[in-house]
Amino acid sequence: MKHNLRKHLSLSKLGICVLSACASIPALAPASSLAPVNTDKTATPAKSRPVLLTGEVIAKDSQAILVPPSNSSPVVLRNFVAEGSQVKKGDLVLRIETPNASNLEQLEISMQQTRAKADAELAKLEVTALDAEKNLLTAKAALAKSLVDAALPKTQIAALEFDKYQAEKERSERDLQVKQLAFDDAYTSINRKKSDADLELKKQEININYLKTQLTRSEVRASQDGYVVHGYSNWRSERLEEGSSAFPGNTAGQVIGSGQMEVRAWALEADRIYLKEGQTVGLKFDALPGTEVMASIESISNAPEEHNVWGYGRYFRVDIKLPAQSNLKLIPGMSVLIEPAQASKKISEKSTSQNKELTLEGEIQSRNITSIGPPSIPYIWQYTLAQIAPEGSAVKTGDMLAMFQAAEVPNQLASQKSQLNEKLRALEKLKLEQTEAEKAADLAVAEAQSNAEKAARKATMPKELIRRVDYDKLVIEKSLNSDLAAMSLRLRTTQARARKAEKTGLETEIAMLQGKIDVLNKGQKALTVTASKPGMMIYKSNFEGEKFAAGSQVWMGLSIASVADPDKLFVSAKVPEAQSTTIKVGQSARITIPGANMTVPARVTGLGNVFHSKSSSQPIIVRDIELEFDQMPKGLKPGAAVQAILASSGIETATTGTAKK
Repeated sequence: MKHNLRKHLSLSKLGICVLSACASIPALAPASSLAPVNTDKTATPAKSRPVLLTGEVIAKDSQAILVPPSNSSPVVLRNFVAEGSQVKKGDLVLRIETPNASNLEQLEISMQQTRAKADAELAKLEVTALDAEKNLLTAKAALAKSLVDAALPKTQIAALEFDKYQAEKERSERDLQVKQLAFDDAYTSINRKKSDADLELKKQEININYLKTQLTRSEVRASQDGYVVHGYSNWRSERLEEGSSAFPGNTAGQVIGSGQMEVRAWALEADRIYLKEGQTVGLKFDALPGTEVMASIESISNAPEEHNVWGYGRYFRVDIKLPAQSNLKLIPGMSVLIEPAQASKKISEKSTSQNKELTLEGEIQSRNITSIGPPSIPYIWQYTLAQIAPEGSAVKTGDMLAMFQAAEVPNQLASQKSQLNEKLRALEKLKLEQTEAEKAADLAVAEAQSNAEKAARKATMPKELIRRVDYDKLVIEKSLNSDLAAMSLRLRTTQARARKAEKTGLETEIAMLQGKIDVLNKGQKALTVTASKPGMMIYKSNFEGEKFAAGSQVWMGLSIASVADPDKLFVSAKVPEAQSTTIKVGQSARITIPGANMTVPARVTGLGNVFHSKSSSQPIIVRDIELEFDQMPKGLKPGAAVQAILASSGIETATTGTAKK
């Protein structure tokens, strides 16, 4: 807020240091280094020059509505509760547009794909393990047979046969060791794959939970009962409404609770020594000329901090408790002049202007506005404004308002469709291959069962009719083929599970690609913005203050224009804080419309719920007022500049004021 330099000069002659002014006057900067900082709450203030503090009224139990964090900036405000609306604890008051919803869906599909892929790979490893087990059984059977031959006495067979049986035994033992190692490795691979799959699924689950948390954080809910007050955009110097563009971390508004107010001031380091908790101070309000309230300092921060809005120095935060029976109509944002009681002087004189009227600059606005901006397409951050309806033109429902272009969208769409067609062909081929594989698995089972039956019949031959060595081998063959028949059933089941998992994985990939295509198709259609209801086009400005036009580059989440309802018009004006006390609801006024060369009667219908800075370039504290025409004139357009002349029995002003730098 700008200060009146003449006021500070006159106050300095009285030996008074205005803190916010001292922060911006280089000649006084050394005082901060010369004066010791006393943070002892029980210490007695030093007897020296009196000090003045500037502060503002704040709601004691207010909840700041902060724009939620986002990976993109700026963001579009959605579901923003109307100003003045009563909300209950837990009610949704604000949400931002975020691509996390579509990303979450893609991650959930990706998790299904990972699970299907892991199941397919595990099933394939189990098939490999069953093959290794089959080879191990065969090796054990071969060793058992070789042991039968190797057990024959050397004296009963030829030396060549004996050496042959012994060599076969040694070979079978070595082969069994190899098969045993392969079997162990197969099951080790299964366990390792299970562990890797669990880790990957856990990682994706963490990502999903993170996105869910982000989605939850993209909403702001009331932490208490109260009413909603909207904030202001420092960039565009306009009230934040539904559909407005804002930056993450900025204050979009407040939820005012019980309405208890207190005063917060900021004291320079050099002046901390003159203040203490419990100290009595006098409060004077710019918006309430001639009113002075005695209060006490409730708390002082333990360490100084930067407060760039106030000045360039380092400040202690000073909270001042208002008396319970003050009966003042205080509004958050009011400027306050704080003076310690022992240094109280009469520095404010109330005067009444002889001017019976107050003239304010205003603007015609609509109560029903729809913001226009580019769609939120995942991973598309910048758009080109190809076409836009003429400013001030009347649009009907369904008319084209704006057309955006994003070269990445058709390219990504073509790429995703190509991949989808490829996956669809692969799925058809896989189905044919799996049908043949099922038939082959059934044949393998039938063959194994047939071999088991043959081996069992051979083993039933009388023991006396064949050699003992041959009989023992038949028994070994019977046991081996019986195990192989049982294993073939397990193998068929495992192979079927592997085929199902492979098919599921491919179908999941297709679903993921189809989801991406659906999002891109929806985004491509949304590149052309049409009017949902009739109204009038009003352009907005970019970061450089220039109005958007065809060819402009637009960031995602940025509002480029709005459609205003011309049948619901009112006048919005800002009254300086020191003169706001003269404005009452129902007060008569005249609206001068320079463009139409007419003056029409109107009345004040609303006062802003907070005081705020007029703009970043004009940081004077003001209060919003709304005026409605007694009879709506024809030909008015939203956005037109007007003058509001308010009748008053006496415009009260103050010779002193407080302001934020």
